[in-house]
Amino acid sequence: MTQVSIIIPTYNEEKDVTFSLRSLSKQSFKDYEIIIVDDGSTDKTIEIVKRFKKVKIIKGIHKGPGFSRNLGAKKARGKILIFIDADMTFQKDYIKNLIKPILINRM
Repeated sequence: MTQVSIIIPTYNEEKDVTFSLRSLSKQSFKDYEIIIVDDGSTDKTIEIVKRFKKVKIIKGIHKGPGFSRNLGAKKARGKILIFIDADMTFQKDYIKNLIKPILINRM
């Protein structure tokens, strides 16, 4: 089972989503899936996201980021859910450092 699911709602994020997905692809922690929940974008967001391997895309209608996050959570396979926005970028140890306290407390 995948350990971490990263859920990203998008709506017309063609200018930012590439930077976010690139930074996630460079993570030191590797046991994760990325779920993009597109909230009915009318720009090239979906076309851009399709260029990235290992990214699951869920297409929705425009209902807002909260609805998209919940939809992504329902489809997630990870034990740990991380919700981020499409305009965020991350240092290479972001996931590892974020989930470290959770993993320590499971033992």
